[in-house]
Amino acid sequence: MTISSRLLGGSRSRADRTRERRARRVVEADELEAMPLRKIPRKRKARPRKRFDFALPAQLGAQVQLPSIPVVRFGPRLLTAVLLAAVLAALQQAIASPTFRVSEASVEGNRILTAAQVHMIVGATNKPSFLIDAPAAERALLRQPEVLSAEVRVGWPNRVSVSLVERHPMIEWDDAGRVWWICPDGVAYLKHGEWPGVVRVRSEAEALTITEDPLQPAISADVLRSAAVLNAQLPEEAASLVYDPKHGLGFEDPRGWLAYFGVGGDMVVKVRTYQAIVAGLAQIRQPVAVISVADAAAPYIGSKR
Repeated sequence: MTISSRLLGGSRSRADRTRERRARRVVEADELEAMPLRKIPRKRKARPRKRFDFALPAQLGAQVQLPSIPVVRFGPRLLTAVLLAAVLAALQQAIASPTFRVSEASVEGNRILTAAQVHMIVGATNKPSFLIDAPAAERALLRQPEVLSAEVRVGWPNRVSVSLVERHPMIEWDDAGRVWWICPDGVAYLKHGEWPGVVRVRSEAEALTITEDPLQPAISADVLRSAAVLNAQLPEEAASLVYDPKHGLGFEDPRGWLAYFGVGGDMVVKVRTYQAIVAGLAQIRQPVAVISVADAAAPYIGSKR
């Protein structure tokens, strides 16, 4: 083919057709790169079904196909649900059963708290034993000012035992009309009945520090020690000690005056000093209202007007 025939639109050569095909492929590749990619959704795999075919007699010349039945598979989730239901049913039956229910806890070591009070604090009455938290019950008991130490034991199937060590009172303190028992560590709680051998102290105004924390000491240890020593030196006629924030501990002398000994120091020396002052006053017969030996080196005598 000549050049003139190509220019006049004559038939193309084989090489021309090859070049045109290559040019079209390049254009199509560029268009494909420019198009956004689309995610082809995956077809959900159909659950296998059982198929049942029944052949009819040859006389009918036909075949009936029944609907397919889905295949049921028991997986781990179904097994877990069955086990959980069984455990819940067993737990409900155990809670309702009287075999594990605690009728009453045994209590030992209590003299101040009653058994009913201990049962209420522990919370074990009419409750399944396996639901009782022994450490929590011990903590509840130790929050009571009457309890120094506690131990709670749970036994199978329905036994609960409580062992207590209580704080015994050292002083019975009438604090402006409200009576408290005070232990040697200063912890105070309201009076429970009667207790032998306690030192009785009375204050006209409130002298104890009672806070929201029942285990916080209500008064200093010096006051408690001084009260115990002074009580041993009291005359038999003096029924109880008195306390004044300014003058300290003392008592009402049956002879008609108030005797104060302060807080701290050597109470035995103070008592001897007081007895010497009283012996001297008996000779001069001077009417006295107050004798204070809070400072044994500088005693004070207040006369009646």
